[in-house]
Amino acid sequence: MLLCASLSGCVILENLDEVSILGDYSREKDDQHRLVKAIDDHYDALTKAIDQNHINDSKNEADFLHSFGEPIQKKYLSDGKERWLYRYAIYRFAKDKVYVYFDHDGKMVKWERLPCPKFF
Repeated sequence: MLLCASLSGCVILENLDEVSILGDYSREKDDQHRLVKAIDDHYDALTKAIDQNHINDSKNEADFLHSFGEPIQKKYLSDGKERWLYRYAIYRFAKDKVYVYFDHDGKMVKWERLPCPKFF
């Protein structure tokens, strides 16, 4: 019995790295799920503001970030404007996307809501 107990401890110690990696993976997955939920919640808040005609309440980048969080993507355009993309975090669940445009002073100049094309 003593031999069995001591051997099982060795097996656990031998696999400690693998157990540790699995624990890290689990924590990373939890972080990923929280991030996806936050992105989706921000998108839902944005589309609700659009549906209720309140999108123009956020007139600059700082207000927009405070109300709707970081966009999925920021792109600088050749005309000096910046375009922000909001949609669901996982593309296959995205029904549509919202582009918000800011001028070089950070003021919102327009927005558009477009359907997401499906590739599968």
